[in-house]
Amino acid sequence: MYYFSFGYPANHVFLTDAAGKKTENGLKIQCIFNADPSRSIAINGVPATPASGCLKATVELTSFKNILTAVDTQTGEKNSITVYYVKKAHKTYRFSLDDNIWFLQDIAKNQHIYRSIFENPYLSMLKGVHDQYGTHFHLNIYYETPHDGGFNLTMMPDKYKSEFIAHSDWLRFSFHANADKPDRPFIRKGYDQTKFECLRVAEHIIRFAGEESYAKEVTTMHWGDATKESVRALRACGVRMLVGSFRYANPNNVQIRYYLNAEQCALMENYGFYYDPETDMEFVRYGSTLQHTALEDVPVLSALFEKQYPLYSHKEICVHEQYFYPHYVRYMPDYPQRFDIGVKWPVENGYRSLFLSDIMEFDQKR
Repeated sequence: MYYFSFGYPANHVFLTDAAGKKTENGLKIQCIFNADPSRSIAINGVPATPASGCLKATVELTSFKNILTAVDTQTGEKNSITVYYVKKAHKTYRFSLDDNIWFLQDIAKNQHIYRSIFENPYLSMLKGVHDQYGTHFHLNIYYETPHDGGFNLTMMPDKYKSEFIAHSDWLRFSFHANADKPDRPFIRKGYDQTKFECLRVAEHIIRFAGEESYAKEVTTMHWGDATKESVRALRACGVRMLVGSFRYANPNNVQIRYYLNAEQCALMENYGFYYDPETDMEFVRYGSTLQHTALEDVPVLSALFEKQYPLYSHKEICVHEQYFYPHYVRYMPDYPQRFDIGVKWPVENGYRSLFLSDIMEFDQKR
């Protein structure tokens, strides 16, 4: 018995130039349709040809949002899916950092000494990488660190606001969580509490760093795990895309997948980008092993990832702020070297550094 459904591409995924051949008007892709090869099928008006257990047709994606419709020209049976062509995503990378708060605590503590935010060693390191490679950095921040001095964002002065704004073309901030503990907070928090915490952090980012420095549309929720209600709360705050690892059945750790099911996580594995119309939220997955990998293995694994997931030609790199500090239990003495090696590979292999807000065309209707 044959199905009557699309095998490729899948519904609600995002495609980059890696999915087909660029044309003057868009991107040509080869669709695979699951049906009896003897049936007369047309996809967006293009007759499909029989293949091994399926039918295939080459169609052109000419817009950001594209509806693909397969029709049995004899019976009239139809099947439609929606796919998105992201023209700017191919061969791009983004570097995000999670669990940020201590660098702000240091700046606040030294506000009468530091003439520049880049006198903070952590930001100084990031600026060095940016100056050398042109890398954009997206920092997801906490509201407070109650177990490490009691600092919270109300204590961060706004005297450096103009400097933050001046560097907002490559350095931006967004909400991460209220604090480092508890673990996996957003599987416990409801809509109202999540929304309150997000808006509170956003208010302070804008206060001390300016609207230009606030990465409103993209963030990573702490632990990358959440209920639909907490995701809906962030959507109400203006967040359009969430970043995570989407490990549905991980034998070495808890499931880190927000609320996505096994099928959706499988799509994330292959395509890297996915849109869920139920919550009106988009998702993108990590594509780097920078934090827990031997330095000499980083280039090898980066190249392997590119070969294993040819459709996912955007690269998400992430590390955590705490590993920078000698007093932290998981301190990495080679932390700065990891940035150099982690960024050097995509740069030398033709990747451009962009914020996701510059890639995803959030102004386009989903």
